[in-house]
Amino acid sequence: MKASHSIVWQLRLPLIILMAYLVAGCRPPTPQPLPPDEILARAAGRMKSLQSFHFLIDRAGALAYLDAGQSVAFARAEGDFYAPDQARATIRVILPGLVAEVNMIALGDEYWETGLLTNRWEKLPPELGFNPAALFDPQSGFQEILSQDLSDLSYQGLQELDEMPGQLFYTLSGRLEGERLYELSYGLIGPQAMEVNLWIAAQTFEVYRVQIDEPLPPSESDPNDSAVSGSAVSGESVTRWRIDFWEFNALEPIAPPPDG
Repeated sequence: MKASHSIVWQLRLPLIILMAYLVAGCRPPTPQPLPPDEILARAAGRMKSLQSFHFLIDRAGALAYLDAGQSVAFARAEGDFYAPDQARATIRVILPGLVAEVNMIALGDEYWETGLLTNRWEKLPPELGFNPAALFDPQSGFQEILSQDLSDLSYQGLQELDEMPGQLFYTLSGRLEGERLYELSYGLIGPQAMEVNLWIAAQTFEVYRVQIDEPLPPSESDPNDSAVSGSAVSGESVTRWRIDFWEFNALEPIAPPPDG
C-alpha cells in the first residue's frame, strides 16, 4: 500500500510543479519603483489623454461654503466628466437644519441645476454653480495641477486601496500649491499650500485617488462634522478632501436635461 501511494505521489509531483509554474506565470510582474517625478509626469499625461471618467469628491472636517453668505455648504459630489467640457453630478449640500442634493449638468457654456425646493431643472449662468467641468478641464484643470503645482514629492511604495484589493498603486506624497485649485474649486479648497497624497495605477498610470489635507485654524476644527460627509478625520485639525476616479474612457457624451 505504501509503495502504491509513493508511485501515485511521484506521478502527481511533476503535474503539481507544472501547475505552480503556470499560476506564477499568470500573475502580473510586480511593478518596479520609479522616480516620483516620472510617476507624476506619466500620470498627468495619462489623465490629460482621457476622454471620460467617473469621479467622487468627498469632504470631511470644517464646512466649506458654496456661497458668500455661508448658508450652503458642500459635502460631496459624484458624477461623470466627458472631455473637454461636459459634466454631470449629484452634489450633496448642507443647509441650516437640512442636508439636500442638487443635480447639475454642464455642457460647454451651458449650465443647469435642479432647484432645492422644486427639483426641476433650471438654466443658470455657469459662474453661479459648482461646475466640475472646469475643475477637470484637460488643459487648465486638475490635470494641469498635476503638472505644475506639486512639489517635494516622495515615493511611498506600492499600496492597495480597500475598494480595489489586488491592484497595486504607486503612492506619492508631496506639497500642493493651492492658488489654482482655489480658483477652480470656486473657493472650496485652498488657497494655501497643502499636503497631498496620490494613488496612481502602477501599470497604466491613471490617478485613482487624490487626498488633500487642508490645514485649519484650531477654532474651526469640528470632529463631529464628519458624520455629514460620511468620512472621518479623527483628532486632526484639517479638512480632508478625497477625490476618486474610475470608469476611465467608459462613458458616453452627456446630454442636456430632459426638460432643460
